[in-house]
Amino acid sequence: FIMTIAEIESLEEQLRKSPNDTNTQLKIVTMLRTEKIRRPDLLVKCGPNLVAKYRSKLGNNIWDVREQIFTAALDLHYFPMAREQLDALVARFPASQRVKVFEGMMFECQATSSTLTAAKAAEEAAKALDIYDFIIEEDPFNATARKRRVCVQKASGTPQDMAGAARSMNDYLDMFPQDHEAWKEMADIYLEQQQLEHAKKALEEVIMLQPVNYANHLKLAEVLYSLDEVVLARKYYAQSLELNRESNPRAAVGMVLCTTAINAKSKGKSDAVNAKLYNVARQLLLQTAVSGTSEEKAMQKWLNA
Repeated sequence: FIMTIAEIESLEEQLRKSPNDTNTQLKIVTMLRTEKIRRPDLLVKCGPNLVAKYRSKLGNNIWDVREQIFTAALDLHYFPMAREQLDALVARFPASQRVKVFEGMMFECQATSSTLTAAKAAEEAAKALDIYDFIIEEDPFNATARKRRVCVQKASGTPQDMAGAARSMNDYLDMFPQDHEAWKEMADIYLEQQQLEHAKKALEEVIMLQPVNYANHLKLAEVLYSLDEVVLARKYYAQSLELNRESNPRAAVGMVLCTTAINAKSKGKSDAVNAKLYNVARQLLLQTAVSGTSEEKAMQKWLNA
């Protein structure tokens, strides 16, 4: 990945020296697509010139490039450029559900424009929802349309729409239960609504699907700590630290908080495991602070409080 970034930076430098070099433009567009790298600024520089003047170089890949330009233009809110590419895709693939999703994305993105009134933004969002609902009615297993529908509802931010987003995501997960990213999204939706028990269950699903990701264990531990399930939270903080000790201070802080809370609840009873975990977390936190600095002193003061 590092080499790929270096190659793109090298091509970008070539493009600065020769802005109209189509070979460089084609290499950039191709690399961004194959490596799935998001650089909309480069795509809007290179793509339109290629599709307008050098179609023969693109061959059948012209439609992939048009999709790239479309999504890049949406990222940058270049709506006329996005509309031009979308119109070309609709003309070429009038019955394509994929292109229909792009139409929904166009309305969805326009709804977020700062130039629109709240009423106009809501109207654009409603158009996007209508398109996604139409696609889902035709094909209930269209995962992209279902996910985009959740995005529109979340963007509104109202309690009613957030509840709708939760229902839509649950419907999606009934069909695609192995999608760990969707379970993470589900947990985030519940957390925004302060539904910690539901968020806990969603994060448990995430960990079943991604058991070696330390961040998942950390997030579940934090939810459990908020629910005052400190013993179980301690377990997940410990697992998070087991998976990543070097750059995981949040888990170490959480472990200190949990072990301190457990010790306070034990009413003086000795708990060797709790004491050991506390000491492990304490040492990890002290190691993160540079010796002799105010940061280390503050850390020492907090740990000894």
